Amino acid sequence: MVTILGAGGAIGSELVKELTARNESIRLVSRNPKLAPGVAEAAAADLSILDDTVKVVTGSRIAFCLSV
Repeated sequence: MVTILGAGGAIGSELVKELTARNESIRLVSRNPKLAPGVAEAAAADLSILDDTVKVVTGSRIAFCLSV
């Protein structure tokens, strides 16, 4: 599973395209997540809260943090 934190922006959309082309299982994480074509999961989290962040990355092979 590849997790994209802060996935709501333009970079997240392009990353999803690249990962789906590589047949990766993807989890999108944002405050108001929306499933996209090729995405396995969408999860809501406030990334400023450590417990929320740990919860959504658990089980991930890699996590991309696109949130600032």
